[in-house]
Amino acid sequence: MKKRRVGILLYDFVDILDFTGPAEVLSLTANNKAEEALTLYKKHLLPTRPFEVITISDSGKQMKTHSGIKVEPDYDIDHCPPIDILIIPGGPLRAVQSVAKNKKIREWIIKHKKIEYICTVCTGAFILGETGLLDGKKAATHHLASKIFQKKYPDIIVETDTKVVHDDNLLSSGGVSSGINMALYLVEQIMGKSIAERTAKNIEFVVC
Repeated sequence: MKKRRVGILLYDFVDILDFTGPAEVLSLTANNKAEEALTLYKKHLLPTRPFEVITISDSGKQMKTHSGIKVEPDYDIDHCPPIDILIIPGGPLRAVQSVAKNKKIREWIIKHKKIEYICTVCTGAFILGETGLLDGKKAATHHLASKIFQKKYPDIIVETDTKVVHDDNLLSSGGVSSGINMALYLVEQIMGKSIAERTAKNIEFVVC
């Protein structure tokens, strides 16, 4: 099985759990129990892991998250390597609306419309919604933002009763911690249910 490169889009005031949750799930997913044990033991991730996670931003410069913790992306969008999966995390509405207005980021996302999966976490759906890629498709976002999301993007079918929504190659998840559910769903889609269940058990996460 080929290794898939996962790019996580970062921006100022992004919610930490929105991107670290999926990043941990995918980084700690192992091909078998032996590799899983080594992953838990060694300081560095194994080169044979099925997912390589990188972070990407508009400028590539250090930024401040919603909680004030500073992070430095691996790449800027002009110099990042090809990716197989894109994850767009959420944040406070003013932050995601600002990113959604960024033409450079919108065009970069659209350029990746045919990759294996484009995923959103929580209010990250607003950013993808602005690209038009969700028009006519089902999507989820944070429950407190669902009415605003539906009003702003009437062509999107908003789902409010499920954590993860899968439509074509687009995945969305409704809430901050649901990014973990979404990442485990990705693992199941790509590697099978047994590996997804083993990964969930590894991180001691109960799938709802």
